[in-house]
Amino acid sequence: MGAPDPPDDNPGNLGRVAGDGGRFMSRLWSPAGGVPDRPPPFGVWVGVRAPVGRGPAPTEEPRPPLWRRSVALLLVAGTLATAMVAGSIVAMVDRLGASAPPQPVPVTAPSLASLNAAISAGEKYLGGLYKPLGPAGAVQSEHYGLPIRVRFPGHGRWVLLGQGDDGTCPAEGCPLPTRIRTIESGYETEAYELTYATPASADGLRLRARVDWDAGGGRYQVSVTALSFDDPATTAEVWLDDVHLGTFGPGPVDGEPPVLRRRFPISEVGHLRSFRYTVRHATQLAWLHAVSRDDDDRSTALARFMLRAGFVPGRDLRAAIFGRGRDAPRDFSYRHEPFLDAYGDCRLDPPATDLAYPYRSKACFGNVQPYLVAARHDTLLPAIEALQALNRGEAPDGRYRDQSALLPMITTSASKTADDLERRFDRLGFGIPRCTPLACDKERASALRTFTFGMLETVLGYNGGEVGRRRYADAVANLALRVQIGQDGVVRAADRVAYRPALRGGFLSYWDADRRYLKPTGLVQAMADRLNMPPEYLGLRPTDSETGFDAYAFLALYRCAKYQVGCKLVGSASPTLTP
Repeated sequence: MGAPDPPDDNPGNLGRVAGDGGRFMSRLWSPAGGVPDRPPPFGVWVGVRAPVGRGPAPTEEPRPPLWRRSVALLLVAGTLATAMVAGSIVAMVDRLGASAPPQPVPVTAPSLASLNAAISAGEKYLGGLYKPLGPAGAVQSEHYGLPIRVRFPGHGRWVLLGQGDDGTCPAEGCPLPTRIRTIESGYETEAYELTYATPASADGLRLRARVDWDAGGGRYQVSVTALSFDDPATTAEVWLDDVHLGTFGPGPVDGEPPVLRRRFPISEVGHLRSFRYTVRHATQLAWLHAVSRDDDDRSTALARFMLRAGFVPGRDLRAAIFGRGRDAPRDFSYRHEPFLDAYGDCRLDPPATDLAYPYRSKACFGNVQPYLVAARHDTLLPAIEALQALNRGEAPDGRYRDQSALLPMITTSASKTADDLERRFDRLGFGIPRCTPLACDKERASALRTFTFGMLETVLGYNGGEVGRRRYADAVANLALRVQIGQDGVVRAADRVAYRPALRGGFLSYWDADRRYLKPTGLVQAMADRLNMPPEYLGLRPTDSETGFDAYAFLALYRCAKYQVGCKLVGSASPTLTP
């Protein structure tokens, strides 16, 4: 990255804040000459304890288990048992700087024209995922997909793909289960077999749904074929989100299977928005976005839905990325309490409608506690906390508790968090990785973590006068432009290239060193996937609403700080400078 800008290159630059408060290295006990009999300080052993010359302990009769645990619960419990020690070791190695990273290459800041184009394309992507729900208000869908729903008039029931039965509802009110299986996934086509249960049969209706993304004339085509229909008591109305594709008659399918076809301009992607929505990940951010744009219709509809579901619009752990939420405490992202809850979707029960149903976040597992333990050693929540501290007007070197430290008296600051993240950025070389209590990802960068880091560096570097940090803000802005899906609609993944015009303007949620989409893998991801809801869509999903809003907020903040353009779209988060 380039040399620091001169102090007077930006109006309002007050000069660099002096000092970063030094470094702290966690101390774990691991004696060099073998492990003695005495217990270690704090009860923490690091390494393998040496065998002790004692006789074997008397055997005990096996005891029956006190309760049954699922495989997923056992794995999570094992992770929790090692989280504090392993996470502190990772943090210690990171603070030491395990290896000297290569010096960053000088980076030229993106032009105003390129930022304007990226922000405009991102807004179009996000706008298509906004879902009105009539008098109930509106939500923000999670992603684009193939949202096929079926109405069985004879039973008076809607069945939405992927909704399923979560085991908590009364039998007469439970959603009917569905299944999805991939048949084909090519460069410009994809096809799936969909199964919808009816009250009379678990395999009542089987469909084959196909999308031809390049159907000619700038259009895409959705085709739905009836493979079998085993419920003679009702017809089946097939819908693509809010568009009625057609109706299949009752009884078995004889002869040539009937096919429903419909073509749409590639600009009409709203029909592909998922049934799934979240309040914390998407709908709150959609409200903050609408308020920043003075879009009263959308902000009112989104607020109406959230208020009826028990949520407070704007009370979100990510409010700081829009320069809002200054009344929330600095550590709000770590709070899960009755009257101060950053994870309200885990406590409340957002409603389902005939067009949408809530996604149950994996973070809700175990009353959020497993997630919070792991998140203390990740890079996302510390960056959000630092950004919130600056958002509240605290000084960059203002000390507060380090949530990742073993001991409660250890402190950190927004500047120190930024220093740690800069080292991670330099070490990976192309963004900020996701970290677990065991290690950080060395193969891919995370969009959420990279863009939040970019906001932190923008506030400190451009708004706070720490000119040495500007090169990181510039680098993240360039990354954002490179990982945005272009107007050609071509998605470049590590293992394939595909044409998906609905994703134009979205930003990759993860990318590798070549800026190609690289889906997360590994043990921790496999554990998390076991907690997923039934799938709604199995196609390529390299981006979503959450990533889009984070990228948009960062680019809008960066454009304001760099070029003093569009500042109304973001808050005026500026640190309080210490003398």
